[in-house]
Amino acid sequence: MITLSALTIDQRRVGDSPPAPNLGSVTLTGFSADRVVFDSGAGVGLAEADIPLSGTSTAGEVVQARAVSLDDGGATTTAWADLATADPSGVWSGTITVPRSASWFRPEARLKAQPSVAAQGAHRFGVGHVIAIWGQSEPDRIISAFHNTTTPPAVDDPEAVQILHGAAATPLRHFVTNAAPLAAGAAALAATLIAERPGEKFAVIFHTVPGTDPRELVDDTNPGRSWAADKALHDFATADGQHVGLAAMSWFAAPGSLGSAYGEAMFPLFSGKTIAGATVTFPATISYGAGLSYHADHWFGELYDYTRTRWVPYGPHRFDIDAEMQDATHLLGGAVQSNLANKQAARQSWRAMLALPAATMFLPAAVEPVTYVNGFDDGAGGWTDFSHPAGNTPDGIQAWARLTAHAILRSAGLSTWAVPAFDQSLWEPTGAWVEVWSSAGPVTTTRRARGEPALGSGQPHWTEVIGFQVNGAPARNTQIVAGRVRIFPNAGAFIYADSIQYGEGGATGMIAFPEDYLAAIWKNLPIVTIGAAGVDGIPVTPLPSAAALTNTLPAAAQPFAATSTGPYFLDPANVPAGTTQITFSARFRLAALPPTGSYILFAQSGGSFDVEVLNNGSLRVNIRDSAAVKVLNNALVSAGLGGGIWYDLVCSADHAAQVCRVQLNGVLIATLPFSVAGTGFFASNRAIGFLARNNATLQFVGTAETLRAWFAATGSGDAPATMPYKSIAGPASLANADPWKLGANAT
Repeated sequence: MITLSALTIDQRRVGDSPPAPNLGSVTLTGFSADRVVFDSGAGVGLAEADIPLSGTSTAGEVVQARAVSLDDGGATTTAWADLATADPSGVWSGTITVPRSASWFRPEARLKAQPSVAAQGAHRFGVGHVIAIWGQSEPDRIISAFHNTTTPPAVDDPEAVQILHGAAATPLRHFVTNAAPLAAGAAALAATLIAERPGEKFAVIFHTVPGTDPRELVDDTNPGRSWAADKALHDFATADGQHVGLAAMSWFAAPGSLGSAYGEAMFPLFSGKTIAGATVTFPATISYGAGLSYHADHWFGELYDYTRTRWVPYGPHRFDIDAEMQDATHLLGGAVQSNLANKQAARQSWRAMLALPAATMFLPAAVEPVTYVNGFDDGAGGWTDFSHPAGNTPDGIQAWARLTAHAILRSAGLSTWAVPAFDQSLWEPTGAWVEVWSSAGPVTTTRRARGEPALGSGQPHWTEVIGFQVNGAPARNTQIVAGRVRIFPNAGAFIYADSIQYGEGGATGMIAFPEDYLAAIWKNLPIVTIGAAGVDGIPVTPLPSAAALTNTLPAAAQPFAATSTGPYFLDPANVPAGTTQITFSARFRLAALPPTGSYILFAQSGGSFDVEVLNNGSLRVNIRDSAAVKVLNNALVSAGLGGGIWYDLVCSADHAAQVCRVQLNGVLIATLPFSVAGTGFFASNRAIGFLARNNATLQFVGTAETLRAWFAATGSGDAPATMPYKSIAGPASLANADPWKLGANAT
């Protein structure tokens, strides 16, 4: 008997299939926000980013991932790549490498064994540049709507630049667009980045809090600035595993008081080392200067991985005057203006710090921003807020923001123009002027570039190019001549002891307060027009190297006098074998013509090459070859010499050309052919000397400034341009100390 309960009824209709097998699953964790930006490694020479991805899937399955480019038709989509194997709990994570691109990307993940099982990220991401800007009120003004009253410039790409800020408040992210520019300075920064790197993505983090000092930042007990707040902003900006690629700093207002100790005090915060290279363990006491120190609980290495991050060392920026000045670092009356003197010292210390062997986290310095306006007219004939970029003109905060952008891009190699610096100079031989110029390009000024009227003559230092000093005093006459700056003496002519400086103090060239503000003399600072977006030119770097401005004028003449007992000079060594040419030169003045006979000016012992002054003012020349054969015998040259007159005499003998040439005061007065050919060489067992024979006879009586000899000669009779074999010059103490000196001392 069959019971119904024992029966199983198959309810499938004809044509039905069995259930599909379980193919597995995969999920992809979304980013914290849409359009996050990852750094592509420009600071370390890369153009790609590692994008961290994670999610879940069937345990043990191999997960693949890729980045799909959304705005270029897939041109920069990456290939599927094995990413990870899900662990027993089904969790996976890994990274994919994505190139720098103008396109936004969307991440995708799939199971390798079942490619149809895939997931797509909810949010887009970009690969561009993640930049952090550190400082106080000066960079903070860039994003301050309150302080920006100008019309923002156009921002051509509304998705290119996002600013993350809130180092003293709640962190926020803001895309800089025409509809919502954040501030005119932010728009200027964005417009410059877009113009220089069109299509690329930028995330700019503003670690800026007005009125603060780095020493406050790193000290947890100092209420002036909170490390925790800056850390919260950093974490907000890197919440999806981003790295900051470029960290930029021009922080010199508050810490500028460190002066020459700036580098010593600040370097441990960047490197975790002292300037001597010793490791610093944090928390630490940072010592600097003459027994000074501060406490540091933190250093920037806590935020930045230096295999991925580089510092952009831009600045110092400009620091303006607040009173009438005597020169760049002294108040009228001579007292030191300590703030500006400290800023100059800090600039020099900063540069020395960047040159330390352990300063590997820094990129090359580029722009030192000085060509913008600080402060504004107070309406009563004065100037106010001169410590901050002006918000009421595009030449203020906007220009400061643009120069900041250029500093970052150029330092990172994202711009390639030559950094303007005064690296060449020419001292006109008569001392009439000095020219300085830059190999980066022709020098001009903002005023000239804009075609504006000249500055005028209201102040002694109002001249075409400001910022130069002559021996520490403001230059009164500078001109641009064919792309060079020509500096004229403040009085008389330049001499060998004079010096030129540029960009001292606050690097503004300002002297008169408030007249220099009202006249906008910043427009007369030197710039080089290199095509940088949004600016008339890039400012020439203040404080050029001393070598670039080296004075090449000859030292003042310091003659020495010789009497009938000396001195005379004789080489302890003989003329080298094989010598075919000898040139002698002298600048001399006879006390009087010889009373009888002659005086020796130059000689090779044994009468091998004698040049004598005769008592009638003529010269007599004798030359022998290496076999002691006279090839020129008592040759007379009518020179018209007399007592009490300075003469420049050059006499050369050339055995190869068989000729002797005599030049007096730059004029060739005699060409004397040898009477016989000779051996073609000078004697190599004889020494050369000056002012007497080797046995002290025919001693010269008079005064000499220089005595020189070369084992060479020119076809023109000029002195060779090469280094002399021997040079003797005054003063008397120097001549008397010469190892060739014999006879009585010079006076």
